[in-house]
Amino acid sequence: GRPSIGVNAALSGLYGDPLYFQLSTNQNWVNNLLIHDLTMPTLSMGSHHLTARLGLIHQAHESMHINNNSLPELDFMAYRAELAYAISISDYFSIVAVQHVSYLTSDDESGLWNYVADFGLVYMPDGAVSYGMVFRGLGDEIRYETLETGETTYERRMARQALEIGLTFRFPIEERTYLGISFSNEKRFGENGLWYKGGVEVTPIPAINLRGGVMANFDESLFIPRAGFGLNAKHFQVDYMFAPHDSIGEQFHQLSITIQI
Repeated sequence: GRPSIGVNAALSGLYGDPLYFQLSTNQNWVNNLLIHDLTMPTLSMGSHHLTARLGLIHQAHESMHINNNSLPELDFMAYRAELAYAISISDYFSIVAVQHVSYLTSDDESGLWNYVADFGLVYMPDGAVSYGMVFRGLGDEIRYETLETGETTYERRMARQALEIGLTFRFPIEERTYLGISFSNEKRFGENGLWYKGGVEVTPIPAINLRGGVMANFDESLFIPRAGFGLNAKHFQVDYMFAPHDSIGEQFHQLSITIQI
């Protein structure tokens, strides 16, 4: 029930949680980029639900770069805004459209605007099992490349499109859920094979969540583990996660703070 615009925003159409603000910071250890996101509370009116997220991407200070085999650092600043509109078809089915607008600027390039849209749905016939599907990448994206000279070039290309289907189990649901298991398959069009994803969340006591997961693409011989934990108070939650495997830019860590109002 936490802010879910970054996973499948259709969830916002089914949860009746109080309003939340969520602030997260993600540091990519490969290129030392910082990504800051502020997710606003979901505004609901009957079956209609709106969620907004604001983002800032920039280069971190070089003292924060811990990867000695890193790529040359990128030189740009990017701003982005996202708006998700979810509609509840029933108490157990929700669909969503997410609009992304971004603006990138650097010392060497004039500003670039970009737009892309995602779509998703969630089907939750009961509290123990939920099914989800997301299609990402309808539009363009800004891609950047660092040359051997250290110069960074930017261009707008068709966004990489992907279709992801998954399900989540929760045990038990009568009193307090202490175990969650998620699976999903993602097809990134234009790439070989499928991405297989799995994750487990254990809640030994209400104040602590322990999480572990993996992404695997057997056609590309890629196996990417992830881990994290959450600390919960009545109106406050802190979440930390990291991906330690240095592969295709997937080595990063992220800290999120969620405040209930």
